[in-house]
Formats: sequence, C-alpha cells, structure tokens
Amino acid sequence: FTNDEENPTFFDTLDVGTSLPKPILTSPETAQSFSDGFQVFSAMGLGSSHPFHNHDAAWLGEVSGSRVWYLAHPSASKRDIGPKVNGCDYLFERATLPALGGKMQMCLQEAGEAVYLPKGWWHATCALNEWTVGIGGQGGSPANYEQGFDDVVRVHESFATKSKDEERENLVSCGVLKDTTKYNAAVLSNNVPSKQSQENDEWKWFDGDLNEYYNKLERDEHAKRKPDVITSYAVHRWMGPERSTLVHYGLIQSAIHEVVLGQLPPRPGDHRDQMDDTRKLHVFDAGCGLGAGLMWFEQNEPSWDLVGHTISEDQHKWISEDLPKHRFEARLHTYDEPFGNLDKDSAAIAKYDAVYSIE
Repeated sequence: FTNDEENPTFFDTLDVGTSLPKPILTSPETAQSFSDGFQVFSAMGLGSSHPFHNHDAAWLGEVSGSRVWYLAHPSASKRDIGPKVNGCDYLFERATLPALGGKMQMCLQEAGEAVYLPKGWWHATCALNEWTVGIGGQGGSPANYEQGFDDVVRVHESFATKSKDEERENLVSCGVLKDTTKYNAAVLSNNVPSKQSQENDEWKWFDGDLNEYYNKLERDEHAKRKPDVITSYAVHRWMGPERSTLVHYGLIQSAIHEVVLGQLPPRPGDHRDQMDDTRKLHVFDAGCGLGAGLMWFEQNEPSWDLVGHTISEDQHKWISEDLPKHRFEARLHTYDEPFGNLDKDSAAIAKYDAVYSIE
C-alpha cells in the first residue's frame, strides 16, 4: 500500500492514465472530498488483508484480481468492532465477525469494478488472487489513518541518508543477517568480505558480476536438476509453496493470447492443426535463465518462434548441452542488446509479437 505523499513520482506516472470514476466525479460531495485528499495504490497477494478500520470517504478501483470487503456502519464503535483480525480469517471461518446485527455487510469486488465508501464506514478486506491491485483515492490526510500503521519514511530519503553500516544493522534487526560485528571495514568498502566475515555472513558479494552470480547458482544446484523435468530447473520462479513453478507461464500464455491474439488460450484436447495461422507468434524471453520458460512454451505453443537471452555462461551451457533437443534459440547476450540474431548479423533487430520477463 502506498499513497501520493509517500511516493509522489510513482503517482505522477499513474496520473497519465487514471481518473475518477464518473459517478464520483459528477457528485459535488464526493468530488470535493477527493480533490482535497490523496491518491492510493494497493497491491496485495493471495491472503493479504487489511483489518477493520475507518477513515474519510474513499474509493478503490480494482485493476487486477478480486477482493472481499466486510463493511460495518459508522455507528459501530471500536469496542463493537473488537480486536484487529486478518480479514481473510473471517472468510475461512478462522475468526468470528463482529456481532453487529444488521449493520454488517459483505461484498465481492472484481477487476473492473469500483467500491465507494462514505466517510466513517468500517471496512476490512481479503485479497483472493496472487496479484490483487487497486488504484483509488481518499479524502483527508494519510496522517489521519485509524489503522495504526507505522509512519512510512520516503524510500529515496532513507537510501540517501543511511550508511552501509546502518543498512547492515537493519538487515540484522529484521533477521536477514545474523551478525555484522566482525566485518573488516576497509574490505567492506570494496564490497568484498574478508575471510573472517565470510564465515559469519550469509551473503556472498559478486561486485556487480551478474554472470558469476548466476553461474554460481547453476553450479550449486546443477546436480539436482533433471533436463526432462521442467519444474526441476524452474525453481527460482514461484508463486507460493503450494503452487507449481510453472503457473506463471500459463498466466503469460493467457495474457499473450488475450492481448496479442484477442482470444483465449487453447484448451486441453484442442486440435492445433485446425487452428488459425495467426497463432504463429514471434516471442522473446528477456532473461531466459535455464530455459524453463522457453521449453514450456515450445511444448505448449509448438507454432511459436521462441528466442531468449541469458547473461550466464553456465546457464547457456545447460541449455545448449543438457536440455533435450529443442527448436527455440537461446543466446548469451543481455536482454537490452539488439534482439536480432547477433551471431549472424550484428545489425539485425528483430520484431517480436510479445516480450516477457519473469523475476
């Protein structure tokens, strides 16, 4: 969650393509509330929640995913609402809704829909999708929240004022690092840990060498990978421990079909030889890693022409020497170099129907 006081640059960018919904804009009361207020951006994962809280008038338009809203009349007191509870616990009956009689309501908001809350209405939410995103506005000031959130320090200010030592101490306090008391300051200034620090630090520094970073990942995990099992080398890209490491490829496939082709992806059992030739797309993977995405798309979209770039020599070697025979092309180049076949024609710049990257 962020707002335009915390992140004005981000919202300046959003302003270009967003506006108030017409019903809100045409109401003098609501339009005035939001003209004097601030913008909000909400990005939540599956099971994320806001507990019951209230504030000035607000609206939220769902851009992606869906969320459940629990609503209580402004006449309810904090005592009526009770302790703060994850909104998803109500949905899965792990918690009991406040006993407010007929003053409690529930609704489902889906992508493309907007919710408007008059001033003072209590509300809690639960995100139902991995990527639940909304853009909206709220009257008043962010400082007047009833949610009890800690004050947010502007990101650019915190990075500008914190030293390396302070950043490292923060990493210790939140559990990312175990100890920072035995570092050699002179060595740290060059981003290279001393021998003693390596024994006490869970971090390994690569001094900006991304090729070596990904090479080490491949060397460390190489023995665990099975060339014939895509999930064994797609392990870095996941959407939760209960989800397959291939789910995201299906999401990209759906997006390409809907945005580029204007149709839904093929269903299991569809005869591909009877499909339209417009399905033959030229698709680029900007950071193909070990080739898991390229291999999945080749198996599920055999008519597509697939090209990927990796900056890792060891990843490229895995694709070239270990993977089963394949038609897709993987190149040892950064994603921002010309997309044409650089080995054959350094001036070639290809055009792609779709470019994707997963991080």
